[in-house]
Amino acid sequence: MKFRVWALSLLLMAPVAFASVDRGVLQFESIRSQQTEIRAAVQAGSGRYKDMSVNARGELLAKQDHLFQLMQGKQSTQDLNEDQKTDVFNTLEWIEAAINKADDERMICERRPVLGSTRKERVCKTAGQMRAEREATRERLDNREVRQ
Repeated sequence: MKFRVWALSLLLMAPVAFASVDRGVLQFESIRSQQTEIRAAVQAGSGRYKDMSVNARGELLAKQDHLFQLMQGKQSTQDLNEDQKTDVFNTLEWIEAAINKADDERMICERRPVLGSTRKERVCKTAGQMRAEREATRERLDNREVRQ
């Protein structure tokens, strides 16, 4: 019974304790630390990066350079505009996909205009989903041309 009361009080206090933490905000200190560790291993060609091609390593390091440039002088994603946030997200997803060799699972976000409005919305899909949509659209257009 004491455990239940303790657990319940902990659950009730949690919203207050975490009220100041925005779950959509990424802190750049941890990203910088993680990317620096990855960079050292990639440059050394050790661990999971030992079989990575020279071109893939160069591309990964270039993406990291771009990411570090976006984060320069900033503490979190709150310091970025919407396009920069999308760029940071896409770059991190690209790096993760390159490391895990899962390019089709990489998330890609775009800011697309909303029809009939001046605002834009963020649309995120995997690289595989985007490729499948492009192929389906191309196939529909090809079938349409054949019928005409």
